Amino acid sequence: MNPQQIEEILAENEKLKNILGEQDERKKRRRNLGWNFLKRSSGYVLGSELKRSIERFLEEMAEQQRVSRETLSDLLTSIIIRLTRVGFLLVITAILPSILLIFQTYYLAKQNTLITGQSEMFRQQNNRLDQQTYLQEADRRGQTLLLMDNMLQEINTEISRDPQNKLNDATAGRLIALSKILKPYRYLENDSLTKNIVSPERGYLLISLLETGINLRSTARSRANGILLERIDFTYSELRNVTLKKADLIEIDLSHADMRNSSFNGTDFEKATFYNASISQADLSYTSLKNADLRNATLQNSILDYANLQKANLSSSNLKNVSLLKTVLKEATLTNAIVHKTFERDAKMQLNKDQSEWLFSNYEVTEIDTDSYQLLPIN
Repeated sequence: MNPQQIEEILAENEKLKNILGEQDERKKRRRNLGWNFLKRSSGYVLGSELKRSIERFLEEMAEQQRVSRETLSDLLTSIIIRLTRVGFLLVITAILPSILLIFQTYYLAKQNTLITGQSEMFRQQNNRLDQQTYLQEADRRGQTLLLMDNMLQEINTEISRDPQNKLNDATAGRLIALSKILKPYRYLENDSLTKNIVSPERGYLLISLLETGINLRSTARSRANGILLERIDFTYSELRNVTLKKADLIEIDLSHADMRNSSFNGTDFEKATFYNASISQADLSYTSLKNADLRNATLQNSILDYANLQKANLSSSNLKNVSLLKTVLKEATLTNAIVHKTFERDAKMQLNKDQSEWLFSNYEVTEIDTDSYQLLPIN
């Protein structure tokens, strides 16, 4: 090996030494940096008191190979204090999410309350809008009262001139047309709309015509309009709290009419139609309801004493707590009629013997569900 090669090798070795020295220096700097960071962070983590206690403990161990009681006691005290602080911080850290959750739940509940209140306000607003719509309709229909009063005056004058109390064809035609115009509607009663649609004007028209003395069973003079009672529309009539005693209303159609709390004592309703009518708490004593259609009618708490219901159709009607003293029921249809629990006992006490025997030989009181009873045919 010549001297030039030796020099190159030595130069390369020197270069490698410098590189290794630089690497060692970097490692020392990293170690020093990590140690300084550990020392500083340990102060935060362990606390200054605990740090000093540990340093004193290590110094005594290094110098004396033993530790004094005071140093050990100080170290243990610092550890206990530090653990207590850490535990307190952990408790606070654990409780804080729960506290935040409680606040969140509270505000969500408050928000839900506000949303519920807002929904209720919207519902009330919609209800008021519905009421306003029906009130506008009721006001519009109420304007026909003026037309009806004028017509009633005309009818009064006309029948006073006719010995048979008959109307001419033109007046009868206008009367029939007027009853068609008086359509049923809902109106405001006690700050709420009535449950069912009714026509107070048709009820007023019926009462007014009866008061004039006109015979609704008669025809117009030329008979072109037929029997008036069959042509005039009295369905959905409101006849609440009225008194119509001994009126001749044979074959009248009062379907869906509201006849609650009224007295029809002695009125002739033969072949009349009361489909789905409300006739609760009404006085129907001495009335004739032969062949009448009372399907789905509500007769709850009504008085039917001495009434004639022969061949009447009372299917699915409500007969709870009705009074049937001396009532004629023979050949009536009572299938699915709703009755009270003691109906059989009460009916046997009120009806004549032959009526009672006919009724309970053809129908029996059957419990449908709790406190609900019906009359069902006996097979």
